[in-house]
Amino acid sequence: MIRPYKVAYLQAILRIYYMILKQYIAVLIGMITCTNVYSQYENSFFDNDKYEQTIDSSHLQFHVDNMSYFRNAEYLSRVDKGSTYIGTQVMPYVQYAFNEKAQIYAGFNLRYDFGNPDIRSIEPYFKFTFTDVLKHNIVFGSLNGTLQHGMIEPLYDYEKVITDRFEQGLQITKPGKRLSYDAWIDWHDMIYYNDPKNERFVAGYNMYLNLLNNDQNKLSLNAQGLTVHSAGEIDFNSSPNAVEYNFAYGLEFTHVFNEHTQLYMAGHAAFYEDRSDNKVNGIIDGVGQLGVLRLTHKEYQFVLNYWDSYQYQGPWGEQLYHSVGIKNFPVVHDYRKMIGARVGYEVKIGENLVFLNRLGFNYNIHPNKLDITMENYLRWHFKTKKRKVTLY
Repeated sequence: MIRPYKVAYLQAILRIYYMILKQYIAVLIGMITCTNVYSQYENSFFDNDKYEQTIDSSHLQFHVDNMSYFRNAEYLSRVDKGSTYIGTQVMPYVQYAFNEKAQIYAGFNLRYDFGNPDIRSIEPYFKFTFTDVLKHNIVFGSLNGTLQHGMIEPLYDYEKVITDRFEQGLQITKPGKRLSYDAWIDWHDMIYYNDPKNERFVAGYNMYLNLLNNDQNKLSLNAQGLTVHSAGEIDFNSSPNAVEYNFAYGLEFTHVFNEHTQLYMAGHAAFYEDRSDNKVNGIIDGVGQLGVLRLTHKEYQFVLNYWDSYQYQGPWGEQLYHSVGIKNFPVVHDYRKMIGARVGYEVKIGENLVFLNRLGFNYNIHPNKLDITMENYLRWHFKTKKRKVTLY
């Protein structure tokens, strides 16, 4: 005869094993369903509104945001030549609050690349935000975009955070525990009568449906896409109109072990279509699969990724994933297979002062070539105290 205290002991042991088994099953399901797992780095370091907060009605605040960069990409593969960027971006601007929902930002962003006596670019920074409008947020002007959209790299080029940091247009976002999305239009190239170039705009969306969302686990269905359209009716450019599409579908899973450690994995299939009369790269359509496993522990990120594709192009995506690039144009490398490993380290040096270091290796299976990316970023943000002003 089994004594009651032994029964209770066995039941407690079984409950513990059951709880552990549930955790492993959840992770296993995520790994099985995500045969190719996505997520590159966690990129909140680059968020355009990283240090912006809503201020009280009729108050004014002055900001200076600086991002210095040293990014070197040594690519031996057959598509991308690689690049080196060393410089800094400085953005002074003011913020004014009409009320707790409506804020306006105005200033400019200056980019200076070291080793060049000329300033690379000066762009106006203007942004109007209207929050919590029927549970949506609206941005007009300089968008909270680039890497902040959270697109996968085959759809959105990682280097744009340096070369094309601010999109300009209209953005609508919806935060939410069950459903969230980001939709925008970036009017990239404006034209006027008899301009010698086509106008170009980019429209995109990124949507998440969270099947599971609690403090420890998150499982999400994801759909994202981009349209790049180049055309014109009032220009005299002889280039034909062009419209290219990218879209991707995936499943993402996050498991939080504790406040310092979490595991993220997901899977995406990416697609390309060219609906132009004259194909931009001679490719009608293509497909690719991206997989990444990411472990975040304190200040560190460890990332493994895998990519395979057939005739894939991304007009706004990172060229490393393409079948046709600046290195091999117009030759098409139909099949691409790559395995990557990355490590990142982000440390907070002081108040609103952060340093980010990253090192990435990308092995091309066919041909046998290695790509290396080394990155260093320093970002600091200065802002004055809020003060109330009266507008007449």
